Amino acid sequence: MIYAAAAVLVILLIVFVYVQSSGYTIVEYSITTDKDIGSPVRFVMISDLHDTDVTHDHNKELLDKISESECDFVILAGDMITSYMEPKSKSGTAYDFLKRLSEDHKVYYGLGNHEQRYMEEPDRFPHKFEELSSFVTGLGIEFLSNTYADTDDGRVRIYGFNVPIENYRRAVDSTLPHGILDKTFGSISGDRYNILIAHDPVYFEEYASYHPDLVLSGHLHGGIVAIPGIGGVISPQLKFFPKYDAGLFQKDGVTMIVSRGIGWHSIPIRIFNKAEMVIVNICPKSKG
Repeated sequence: MIYAAAAVLVILLIVFVYVQSSGYTIVEYSITTDKDIGSPVRFVMISDLHDTDVTHDHNKELLDKISESECDFVILAGDMITSYMEPKSKSGTAYDFLKRLSEDHKVYYGLGNHEQRYMEEPDRFPHKFEELSSFVTGLGIEFLSNTYADTDDGRVRIYGFNVPIENYRRAVDSTLPHGILDKTFGSISGDRYNILIAHDPVYFEEYASYHPDLVLSGHLHGGIVAIPGIGGVISPQLKFFPKYDAGLFQKDGVTMIVSRGIGWHSIPIRIFNKAEMVIVNICPKSKG
């Protein structure tokens, strides 16, 4: 009797974990701005795909939802690939997703730590960064590696900041080099709405000091396991209860949105922490 009850509990636990870890949700934010951007701007943010077939249909459902959002463009906030896994050339899940996404949308792609490993460790990943960069730019995607691009209408400037790879080290407290964003990009644009893609949200204070209007991050996967009312439990840097686990944060007039990510790698478990596709609306304040 005891063994039967234990077996039932184990089965229920497995089902619970499976249900919690499967699927994704759509989260939408609306942010107002004093800048004269004319009409509202609407975009989709995807982070941390990690070469995952999220919907078990070659990501068709996810791509359909992005199209249904009627967004002006899509921003990828890093880690579309997983660097310790060998991508199947241009037919891998991430490559296929990027190809089909770019067919219907203008796409801006900022780097995460996995893309940066391709770039920073060529001996370990020979030609992988060049392959990824060539493939992405060949699709017409703006590949923002410590550079920026303006949207077609000129109202928004999107900066893709490569957080130094050493700042991703586990169990080590670190800060960004002083003034690194100014040195990387120069002075921030004064007449556009400025979006900074910075994959790791830990350094929000440093990002805010550069004074973008909006920061987009991911990386923490929502803390993997979340405790309702408290937040995510652990970060990839092995820090417990990370401050910027997921959601919307503000500092000195700067807003940061942290995505829980859409995929996973290593241990595919999420508890009270659904994967998510993020929609962002930038709305000018009414002048009345």
